[in-house]
Amino acid sequence: MIKFFKNLIESKAKHAEATLAEANTRITEANVLSKMIQEASNLVYERPDSDGFFRTSQPTDREKGHLQTNQLEMIRKAREFARWDGNAKGALQTMVNYVMGKGVSITPKSNDPMVWYIWREFWTADRNKMERKQFEIIYRSFRDGEIFIEFFDKDDEEKATGKTTIRFIDPLMVRNPSDGETTPKDFNKVTTKAGIEHDPNDVEKVFRYWVKSTDDSGNYRSVLADNMIHIKINADSDQKRGESFIQAIMKMIKHYQQWLENRIILNKMRTAIVLIKKIEGTPSQVSQLSQTFRSVDNQPVNWNKKQNIRGGTTIVAGPGVDYKMESPNINAQDVKDDGRNIKLTMAAGTNLPEYVFGDASNANFASTMVAESPFVKSIEFWQVNFEYWFKKIFEKVIMNAVEAKAIIPPDDREFLRRLKKVNDLEEQEEDGDLSPRDRELQNLMPNGKLETPREIFFGCDLQWGEIIHRDMKLHTEALQLARTSGWISDVTASASLGYDLAEETRKQKNIEEEAEKVGNPLLGIKSREDRETTDENDLDVEADDILKTMTDEERQSILSKNPQDIAQLLLDRIKVSPNGSNREEQ
Repeated sequence: MIKFFKNLIESKAKHAEATLAEANTRITEANVLSKMIQEASNLVYERPDSDGFFRTSQPTDREKGHLQTNQLEMIRKAREFARWDGNAKGALQTMVNYVMGKGVSITPKSNDPMVWYIWREFWTADRNKMERKQFEIIYRSFRDGEIFIEFFDKDDEEKATGKTTIRFIDPLMVRNPSDGETTPKDFNKVTTKAGIEHDPNDVEKVFRYWVKSTDDSGNYRSVLADNMIHIKINADSDQKRGESFIQAIMKMIKHYQQWLENRIILNKMRTAIVLIKKIEGTPSQVSQLSQTFRSVDNQPVNWNKKQNIRGGTTIVAGPGVDYKMESPNINAQDVKDDGRNIKLTMAAGTNLPEYVFGDASNANFASTMVAESPFVKSIEFWQVNFEYWFKKIFEKVIMNAVEAKAIIPPDDREFLRRLKKVNDLEEQEEDGDLSPRDRELQNLMPNGKLETPREIFFGCDLQWGEIIHRDMKLHTEALQLARTSGWISDVTASASLGYDLAEETRKQKNIEEEAEKVGNPLLGIKSREDRETTDENDLDVEADDILKTMTDEERQSILSKNPQDIAQLLLDRIKVSPNGSNREEQ
């Protein structure tokens, strides 16, 4: 009887344990399902960070662009993507590569040698490093959506030097003081938004910029608008701050990261179990057979991990044991289009070809690089956009030199006086020549453009590298035809091929000067020593020819003189000889 009750109690205990285990399993399933629903809801419903960065608030109808907190967060997120995400980094670097090529060529319009010197000194000075910073200007603009360049031209005693130095200001530091920070006395909270103080009735009329110190002091300083160039992209002219080039695709970048991560997790889970060992028998028999696999030597506490089967192992299945090999069952075909659609959206949002984001299977390079393609048109647009700002940098450099009285700009008054009198001149041609009016206009417009002397003085010409020239021979022939017809200059043609005309001319001059000394067969120039030897041999041959034409008495008469007189007589005969060349210089 006691044994019966004991078995009954054990049976109920086992039943209770089974019921408890089943309840725990259901609770676990419910928790997993709840988590899946929560994650799915996060993907479906609109969230504040749906643009790829967290937005704390929305601007009002009176504000354009982001509020300060959103602007700073957008820049931080753009930098994070540019540093860690391959698609964002590739998009930004591709834009810089195609817009800049090997770099931009900037030459002054003025013929004043001091203007050329001042600009070259600024561009090549080690304090500015413009050969490298020209690319950084483009990269920072695309990444952050804006760039602040501060100009300095004074020494330690605050005296103008005429030599300009530039420094970048981090856009994250251009801001209004936050709550709790010390506000400068002359800070105007009403007319200053996002660190930019402007005319309350004209947003485009900026007075100064407020910059937070990079140390921990929390101090702010103001920079006058005359000493700052603020380049902003993807923004209206009356919008205070720019917006990142990759802002429109931040959401897709985040989706692609999540999609790729989920695929990796799914693949890992589907490939985790590769072999299933089926055992028929009682639980105790199953437990005994499960011990046939050796345990690994080093494993975490409370883990029960068995050694993997090594390659080439033969498995012998006993009675009641069966092995089943599981296939990964990844099913990648059903999601490949999802990943491509995300990348297509990124390509559309940046006007970049699909192959930039890693898929060249659906792109044709030849069709992508034709002049009419949206990508090429986009690059041309950005070149025109940045050309304006490079010209502003040039103008500021020359203006600093003028203010330091290093150079004196021309006066436009005489030009305007002559221009006003043009209409009073006769338009009738004189003897087939230009009319007085046309002749005066030609004098006022030597370059074919109506530019004042000051415009020429403060102006410059920019030449970008050619975006597309697949057939160099055809491209070169087209440039040669344009140059012969007078449509373009030598500088433009050289820059179109990626060469700096001034630099190449200097190199060629050095080669010719070196060839004069040591010779150069490619140029058909002999060395100085070879030329002197050749001249001496030629003189000897001609002297012999002269002696042969003389009678014996004439030869004896000449040879009886001293060597100097003989040489002079022979030279005189060579000069007048019909077959002799003029050796007067020798």
